[in-house]
Formats: sequence, structure tokens, C-alpha cells
Amino acid sequence: MNVIGEMNVLPMVQNDLDPILSSVEFNEGNRYADFNPDIDTVAAYGIGGLIAGKILAKAGFFALILKFWKVIAIGVVGAFGIFKKKIFGSKSDSTEA
Repeated sequence: MNVIGEMNVLPMVQNDLDPILSSVEFNEGNRYADFNPDIDTVAAYGIGGLIAGKILAKAGFFALILKFWKVIAIGVVGAFGIFKKKIFGSKSDSTEA
């Protein structure tokens, strides 16, 4: 259970923690005591697996970028060229005047 509040209510929560916890009752079959390893499944990964999954997902993203780096580089150069032309104008505009 989580208690959300400002720091000034922390002493009150700590004093009333036992009555709060005793007021909570879980449904039959959903308690920790009801766990049966023969029937219930346990996740095959822990926090390490979740972290590794995040890292692998990021690595996949970077692998995709590396695979298409030429196309991405051409797009960036083209976008910069268009941006530069809009800001500074083209050379042909400045030589005609």
C-alpha cells in the first residue's frame, strides 16, 4: 500500500499505520498465503530482466539508426540546406541585385 501526502502528515500516518493495514482485506485466493507454486506462475524475469529489456530495446533503436545512417545523414543535410536557404536566401538572389 502507498500513502500519498505532504511531509507534515507523515507522523499522523505512522501513528495510524496499524489500524489502516488491519482495515484492508484481500479476496480469497488473492493473498500471499494462497500462493501455490504448482498452480501459480512466477515471472521468469526480475528487475534485472526489465532493465536488460530496456537496454536491448534502446540497442535495437540504435542498431536501426546504424543500419540507415546514410539515408538519415542525407535527410539531415538536405533539411539543413533548406533551413539555410530560408534563413540566408539563395546565392542567386544576392547576385541579381
